[in-house]
Amino acid sequence: MIHFDRVVATLVCLAVTLPSLAREPVRLEGEYAIGGRLDHNGSIQEGDSHLYISITDQAATTLFQSLPGNPLDDACTGYKLKASGNVVCYQINPEQHFCSFSVNLERSVIDAGLGGCF
Repeated sequence: MIHFDRVVATLVCLAVTLPSLAREPVRLEGEYAIGGRLDHNGSIQEGDSHLYISITDQAATTLFQSLPGNPLDDACTGYKLKASGNVVCYQINPEQHFCSFSVNLERSVIDAGLGGCF
């Protein structure tokens, strides 16, 4: 038997608690470009199928720190690297980070971004 009063009380508690768990918004610094897929050299091809997003400054540092796992040495770039799927962040030095990914506008999925080696 479902106790609707308990369900409502639980939903009210979640509604009040969840917003307080989120971090304060941080101004996003970086760049974006719209283009086609990346070719085998990492260059953006003609088209408008992808939104490429590159994040820098505090937002990149926060994202780098938030990605799961330990940083790995990236032999290609010489930087520390953390990734979750196609979201990739680099630690250039302890205070400088860069993150990149793209949004495939045709399939509504996250694809590889700019940076790194191809």
